[in-house]
Amino acid sequence: MLFAKFLEANDLLMHSSGVAVTMEECAELAPDEGYADKWAAASAYASRMLPAIFRPDDPLMQVDFATEDRIRLESLLDAVPKESFTADDSLGWVYQFWQNEAKAAINASGDKIDGARLPAVTQLFTEPYMVHFLIDNTLGAWWVSRHPGETSPVKFEYMRVLEDGSPAAGKFEGWPDKTGEVTSLDPCMGFGHFVAALFPVLARLRMHEEGLSAEEATDRVIAENLHGLELDPRCTQIAAFNLALTAWKFSGHYKALPEMNLACSGIAPKGKFEDWLKLVNRETDPAKKQRLENGLEEMYRLFQQAPELGSLIDPSMIKPDAFTANFEELEPFLDSALDQEQDKDQVERGVLAAGIALAGKLLAKKYTLQITNVPYLSGSKQDTILNDYCKRQYVEAKGDLATVFLDRMLKTAVMSGTVCSVIPQNWLFLTTYKKFREKLLRTKSWSMVARLGPKSFQTPMWDFNVMLISIQNASPKTEHIFSGLDVSDAPNAAEKDATLRTVELRQMKQAEQLGNPDAIITIEKLEQGELLEKYANSLAGIDTGDTNRFKFKFFELGMIPSEWIVELNSTVETKEYSGREHILLWENGRGELLKVPGARIQNVKYWKNKGIYVTRMAKLPATISYGEAWDRNGAMIIPNSVDDLLAIWVYANTNEFRTNIRNLNKKLSVSEATFSKIKFDRSYWQAIAAEKYPNGLPQPYSDDPTQWLFHGHPVQAEHPLQVALARLLGYRWPAESDADMELSPEARELMGAVQAFNTLSDEDGIVCIPSVNSEYAGAERLRAFLQAVYGEAYGNATITQLLAQEGSKKTNLEDWLREEFFEQHYKLFHHR
Repeated sequence: MLFAKFLEANDLLMHSSGVAVTMEECAELAPDEGYADKWAAASAYASRMLPAIFRPDDPLMQVDFATEDRIRLESLLDAVPKESFTADDSLGWVYQFWQNEAKAAINASGDKIDGARLPAVTQLFTEPYMVHFLIDNTLGAWWVSRHPGETSPVKFEYMRVLEDGSPAAGKFEGWPDKTGEVTSLDPCMGFGHFVAALFPVLARLRMHEEGLSAEEATDRVIAENLHGLELDPRCTQIAAFNLALTAWKFSGHYKALPEMNLACSGIAPKGKFEDWLKLVNRETDPAKKQRLENGLEEMYRLFQQAPELGSLIDPSMIKPDAFTANFEELEPFLDSALDQEQDKDQVERGVLAAGIALAGKLLAKKYTLQITNVPYLSGSKQDTILNDYCKRQYVEAKGDLATVFLDRMLKTAVMSGTVCSVIPQNWLFLTTYKKFREKLLRTKSWSMVARLGPKSFQTPMWDFNVMLISIQNASPKTEHIFSGLDVSDAPNAAEKDATLRTVELRQMKQAEQLGNPDAIITIEKLEQGELLEKYANSLAGIDTGDTNRFKFKFFELGMIPSEWIVELNSTVETKEYSGREHILLWENGRGELLKVPGARIQNVKYWKNKGIYVTRMAKLPATISYGEAWDRNGAMIIPNSVDDLLAIWVYANTNEFRTNIRNLNKKLSVSEATFSKIKFDRSYWQAIAAEKYPNGLPQPYSDDPTQWLFHGHPVQAEHPLQVALARLLGYRWPAESDADMELSPEARELMGAVQAFNTLSDEDGIVCIPSVNSEYAGAERLRAFLQAVYGEAYGNATITQLLAQEGSKKTNLEDWLREEFFEQHYKLFHHR
């Protein structure tokens, strides 16, 4: 019904008479032709147009809906505006939202992702600007370089050029000279966005080169240029429909189409292996028969993994020798085996009834251009079969399915063929991918890297830190240069779309990337010199695996029991002493925390060392550590010599520090290992530190009452009224009762001074706002406490000043206490 509506809205729903019909005409024709209603008629017409996708004899087509269900479906479709069916990207959104419910349920379950769950979790709508940028800077750049000075029949809006007018992505040497010889594959084609977008480009180029009509170009491009694979059978159908719809729009009318080279790679053979072996019984040569039987056994086992591995299946894994036949020899037997399978339902639900046979052929071929949006799924989330396969076959790329697919595509590219993709950019800098980066830098020629960053997709469902990349399957020359551009700072997809066309191009020598720390790929010129790792380590903190159980704000407990320790956590700004709101249930390292499956207890032996704690998110704010435990939200930089601590701290205060980190690591959350990989001019920063801190490292001090090292005196506090009221109620800060806590002399002095007024605190911790049981009203008691603390300086002017410091609009303590205190209290302390 849905696809029939797509056809009808585009004037392509064809009656058997050869005339396009509307839904109203379907309603008129239905009774005479024996259909229950207009939708049954329209669906039947659509099935005859695409019999390989929607079989007319499909049992589902013989089932009538219950009246209430039919009416509901009809109402839904009738309510959708025609424009939604004529928009180029509608089919992608249909499939995306079709999967939403399943995706949410799978993610909520926490289960490992197998082949059955993979499409729902990893399918995402690729933005048109991403698709066109990759096409224009591969196929477009190739065509322009082959036809210098010639006007292209296609407007390559996203193609970037150098100052001399040549394509920034390169000349694509080694590619064929004619469009008809270019083969393309999308191994993760989803609903066919890339396939459908490539079609008009290839068709127009072939019409220009070969003098073909639109109809002739349509047939040849579908039969010769375009190839696609997809794990999900339903999605394969949508992709085939998308290509057909695009082709008919391009031709201007409906026409029979040639067999499409689109197949579902996620279907396993259902026949018994014994039946496969019978196919070689006619072979009379015993040695050849044994080779064929051994080869068939290898192929049967390989394709049994199709529902889990999909397009990762590699027929070349069947290694031919004297005892085993190769895939080319076995291919005819694969066709025969599938023809004899009794249950053809799943096979016929592939494209053009080819199913596994076509998928096997497409998987065995090599291609000029492979272009896709790879699935994103880390190894830790993959089920055992998929994860073990990736670990065995893609050792360097195994960390994520995205990089595994990139590696796989490079293996199936023809010599000098190009692989390009929308892909997460974390593998460009994470330590775990170092060997993968080194391999690609040494053996492949990089063409272009376009960093998109976060907010690259229109919908907030997918806030991935992604990039567009193009790599050629050719050994790089010594002076090989690739182009880079960065639109990470653009705030949304629309801005990134616009900026991609104009942002500054950077030219990078590929060989120099190997000289970067850990061979990190960067499109910024890195400063040369000694790295921070020569003088310090950057270390990960604790991950409790159960924050609500093991981590509290310090003020949630009246005092810190011996089982708890103070802990550094993320901070919002760079400050000498901040990030000190939390305490950790440590139990001397022998408690329940060590038994939590998700906990990561690491680097405990460094807890007594002074260092610089840097939050790994946002603007990378930093603070000084005097040897506290620290949380995984930040990295602890601990110098080999404490003499370098002050220099590192001064460096961490600068924009240069943050820029150098971000040049190496664009991930939203920077890995701990990155911090020690930046350049560090020790002599320079020591000189700056000596000038800024002539008395050495500042000792722990804070006027912020949300920090556990706060001295407790309201006079110096950032929120004096809050502090005064807390003391009046009897609350004391942890620093006041912990004699071993590192504190500055100034903090100790303030602490001693304020403790002289402890006698004014309430005995039972209850201060009533009105006068109750002969006690003074709350405001009077607070005023008396303030007067004692502030001494002669206290007066109406002081009250006004204190209220202003709290951000209050009130002019007296009574109104502030009655109306604003509670709101401010919770804003400050975020109490549970």
